[in-house]
Amino acid sequence: MKTHLRLLELINLLQRVYWGFPHDPAGVSMPSLSQTLLADLQARIKGTKLDDVADLIIGNAAECYSMEVAGADDYSVLGNTRFGGDPDLPNSFPWPCDGDPKSPGSTFSNFIAQVNFSELPPLCAGPAVPKKGILYLFVRSMDGASNPVLLQALYFDGPTLKLRRTPPPDEDRLCDEYLVDLAPQRIKATPSVSLPFYQKEFRTTVEKNGNNPWYELASGLERKGQIGQMLGYANAGDIRENLYRQVFLGRIDRRSLMYNDYWNSMEEYEAYIRSYRDRGDNALVKSYELMRAGVTWLVDNRDMISRGAAEWRLLLRIDSNSQMNLNINDADPLYVFIREKDLAKGEFSDLAGEVTQG
Repeated sequence: MKTHLRLLELINLLQRVYWGFPHDPAGVSMPSLSQTLLADLQARIKGTKLDDVADLIIGNAAECYSMEVAGADDYSVLGNTRFGGDPDLPNSFPWPCDGDPKSPGSTFSNFIAQVNFSELPPLCAGPAVPKKGILYLFVRSMDGASNPVLLQALYFDGPTLKLRRTPPPDEDRLCDEYLVDLAPQRIKATPSVSLPFYQKEFRTTVEKNGNNPWYELASGLERKGQIGQMLGYANAGDIRENLYRQVFLGRIDRRSLMYNDYWNSMEEYEAYIRSYRDRGDNALVKSYELMRAGVTWLVDNRDMISRGAAEWRLLLRIDSNSQMNLNINDADPLYVFIREKDLAKGEFSDLAGEVTQG
């Protein structure tokens, strides 16, 4: 088994050199696959006729958890993994509030999920997630894709005897009317496979060398009843979006440049403009020319941004879904990110949230 894992790591490294992929610590640090998941991925590769790039796909695959609905939650179990409904808070934890809970002008955050780490099956060489304890996730603000989602998280690693089902103190004072009355769902975490489709070089190489588009492989990795993902890669619906970079740009007060962040070099940017100029589409040429200063800054600071973005990893994704009655924007997911070092320490006080639009 150890020999097999080392071989996959070597394949991963050689592919990054051979294919010319940029160094991406978020991808390099991902664990290898278990024998079961490897066999499943190989079968899917064969089924989508992507054998020519099988080594590339396997070398970049990471284990994650598919978060699947196991049925409506009747609250008969305290502290289980649950999306929606009410949390099971310990007596010592107040419901998160933006001010004095007794003040009528303050608002309470919306509860959206709790994850019991002790219920997570072990991964092959999994990341340093806590082996026990419950993470409670609340949404403070969700203003649309142009702004980050503000999150509040609580973590409790004490006995379940101290937990109690805790409805919101006042539903009329919850901060987001669209996240009220989410139907509670019991969630089962199943080890699964995640691939970095957000990486342009990986995605286009897979598509170019295979007989089927990459999204057929992506959809084949989805599991029945899946309404989210824990760990693995964060792939946005618009595959041009790199949410890791988006998070970091927000942290350095450059979030507006996420709309300029589609080109890896000035040459690529110039070629893009030239293609529209050749078509005579002067309106679009003018529009893209207005982005030049932002694109130039991004290209000039690419190494710094890459290092900063690589500090973040996906902690949890919750999809819009009918079971919870959750609908974000155009049926988009909520993405929750955490710094690698914070995850290793079990520190959840500084999470980053993102939603997409369409």
